[in-house]
Amino acid sequence: MSERPRSSTVLPRAAGSDAERQLEGRAEVLEAARRSHSELEQVLSHWRWRRRLLRRPELVPELLAQEEALTEALERVRRRAALESWAEDTPVLREARKLLARRERLTRLARRRLGAWGRAHPEVSLEEALTRLEDQVRRPESWALKPGEVLVFEDDTWRRPGPGLATVPTTWELPPRLVMGLGILSALCFLLLLLVPARAEPAVAAFFVLTALAPMSTRLLRSGRLRLTSERLLWDPLFGALQGVRLGSIPDGGVRLESSEELFVEGDRVLRARSVKGATAVAVLVELHRQPPLRGAARSGVRLERMALFPAKLGRRRGFCVLGPQGLSFIPEGKGPQALRALTGEPTSLRKFDSDLVLDALRWLPEAEFDDCVMRVVEATGGAAWTRVDSRHLPGASARGRIRIEHAGMTLTGRVPWDRQETVERLLRDWPR
Repeated sequence: MSERPRSSTVLPRAAGSDAERQLEGRAEVLEAARRSHSELEQVLSHWRWRRRLLRRPELVPELLAQEEALTEALERVRRRAALESWAEDTPVLREARKLLARRERLTRLARRRLGAWGRAHPEVSLEEALTRLEDQVRRPESWALKPGEVLVFEDDTWRRPGPGLATVPTTWELPPRLVMGLGILSALCFLLLLLVPARAEPAVAAFFVLTALAPMSTRLLRSGRLRLTSERLLWDPLFGALQGVRLGSIPDGGVRLESSEELFVEGDRVLRARSVKGATAVAVLVELHRQPPLRGAARSGVRLERMALFPAKLGRRRGFCVLGPQGLSFIPEGKGPQALRALTGEPTSLRKFDSDLVLDALRWLPEAEFDDCVMRVVEATGGAAWTRVDSRHLPGASARGRIRIEHAGMTLTGRVPWDRQETVERLLRDWPR
C-alpha cells in the first residue's frame, strides 16, 4: 500500500520524460523558440517598438532561422501525440500548444505593425511579415536625393517652391467649419464682454484669444516639408519621423485627400501629410509621376524649354494656351480632371484643380511625347489646336506681355507672365505676321 501512491506520482513525470526522449531533441527546439517568440512579442507590443527593435537587431533573424526546425518539431509532436494518444497534460504537448497560440498572436501583431507602412494583407505569413517588417525598420528614409534621383517639386510651410520646380498653389484654404467656429467664437466673446463685470473682461478676452489661436497653433505643429522626386514622395513633419513612399509602389486608388490640407498615400509604406499647402495639386503631381506617360520621365533631369504655358482667351472662353515652335493649343479652364484622365486613362476623385498643372508637368517629357500628350488633352477637353503656318501673330497687340493670334476668323488673346515673356517672344519670331 505504501508503494502505490509513490508509483502513481512518478508515472506522469516518466511519461513526460519519455515523450521528450522520443522527440529526439525537438523539445529543446520548442524551448528555444518559446524564448525568441516571447522576447519578440514583448518588443512589438511596446509603444516604442521601432526603437526597441532597432536595439535588438538579433531578434528577427534568430526567430526566422528557427522556422524550419520549429515547423518540423511541431509536426513531430503532433504526429507522436496522435499516434501514442498522449494525455492532454503532457508537458511537451502543452508547451507546443502554448507556442502555437503565441505564434498566432505574434502574427497578428506583426501584420498590424506592418500596416503602419502599407497594406498588411491578412494572408501574410509570420515569416513574410517579419521579413518585411525588418526591412522597413532597417531601411530608414533619407531626405537627401539618392544617386540618379531628380527633384520634381519641393515645398514647406515657410517658403515657396524653388526655381525650376512645378508651380503649386501655396495658399491655405481655411475649412468652412473653422471659419464658422471663429465667427461664433467672436460673437460669444462680444456678448460675454457686455455681460461680465469690468474686472473680469481681461480674463474673458485672454480666454477667447487663446481659444482662437488653438486651431492655428495646431496647424503649425502639424506642418512640415514635402518633397516629390522622380522616385519617391517624402514628408518631413515638424514633429515626427520622416515618411516616404516609392512612386512605383503606389497602386490605383493609393492617393487620396483626407481633407483640403491632408494627403494620404499608400504604397510600400503609408504617408500621411497634414497641413499641406496645395494638397490637391500635390496629389495630382503624384498621380502623374507614378504611372505612364510620366513614370520615370523626370529621371532625365531635363524639362522642355521650347514651350510656354499661360492664361488665354479664345473668343469668350477662358483657358490656357500651350505655345510651341510649330503651333499652339488651347485648353478651356475648369477641365483639370478631364485632362488628368486623358493621360492616365482612369477617372479621378480629385477635384478643384485646373489643366495648367497637368500641362506644366508634361514638360518632363521629350518634345514629341509632349506634343502627343497635349493633343490628347485638347481632344478630351474640347479645346483647339492651331498650326503655325495657318495662324497669324499680331505683334502690334503684343505690348506689355499681351499677345494676339488669329486663325480662320478666331482670335486668341493672352497675357504672358513676365518670367515667360522672353520665351514667348523667341517662339513667335518665326510665326507669320
